[in-house]
Amino acid sequence: MRTRTLSLPFFLVLCLIAAPVMAATLTVSTNADTYAPGDTILVTGSAVANTDVTIQLLNPNGQIVDITYVKSGSDGSYSTSFNTPSSMPTGQWILGTYTVKAFMGTQTASKSITIQQKIAVTGKVVDSAGAGISGATVTIGTVSATSGADGSFTVSLATEGTYTMKVTKSGYYTYTKTVTATIGTTNVGTITLTSLEDKIAALESKVADLESKIDSLTKDLSDANSKISDLTNKVNSLTSDVNSLKTTVQQLQTITATVQQLQSTANSLKASVDSLQATVAQLPAFYALAFIGIIIAIIAVILVYRKIAK
Repeated sequence: MRTRTLSLPFFLVLCLIAAPVMAATLTVSTNADTYAPGDTILVTGSAVANTDVTIQLLNPNGQIVDITYVKSGSDGSYSTSFNTPSSMPTGQWILGTYTVKAFMGTQTASKSITIQQKIAVTGKVVDSAGAGISGATVTIGTVSATSGADGSFTVSLATEGTYTMKVTKSGYYTYTKTVTATIGTTNVGTITLTSLEDKIAALESKVADLESKIDSLTKDLSDANSKISDLTNKVNSLTSDVNSLKTTVQQLQTITATVQQLQSTANSLKASVDSLQATVAQLPAFYALAFIGIIIAIIAVILVYRKIAK
């Protein structure tokens, strides 16, 4: 029997052709490390071009919950997906760490992922005009996400709890808020970021308002000073009138004392007049008695004279 020997050039060519096939390494990856019930697990990887690849999804107990077959493209890439049930546990679908395992001939590649209850915080970042802000960084705890073109965002968390949420964007003030995340989706609503320009404009507006108020207060102060001056003049005038009234009162008090003295004198004079009136009232009787006394005296003189004459 004749044995055929390959020539050295032919052997080298064969090695060059087979080298890419032997050197191709199977890889597998997923579009995320953590998923929630109802999410779609996107699987991608690389293999030998135009080769069948088997992909299994194993639950935390090592049980196969799904399997699919794909064929790599001419560039060796492949992709497929697994749909998770919206409610867990369901049958062999339980929460925990899963393994995505790819097979190509004798080669294998695997990737670990976690399926857990969904804990997500959603919202929308807008500016003062209500327009969405894209590219804003939303950080909750240690997990960050970037807002989309319309300003919306979703941050997936591993555990429930109360977190500090910060929203940052160049040219805007940092927004801080406390958020309590629970199983499911927590919507924090619309978050308005204030730009530095808006803040400056607001401050300029406040300064203008303050200047206007200062001008108004200055005018009011001037008016108040004028009123105070008028009131001071009125007070001085009233003080002068009060002093004048005091003098008048003092004069009236002196006049009152004089009147009282005059009244006392008048009372005395009245008493004297009353006495004179009484005396005058008695004069006719006095005169009559005096006249009778004179007559008696004359008669007595006559009688004495007659007696002497005898």
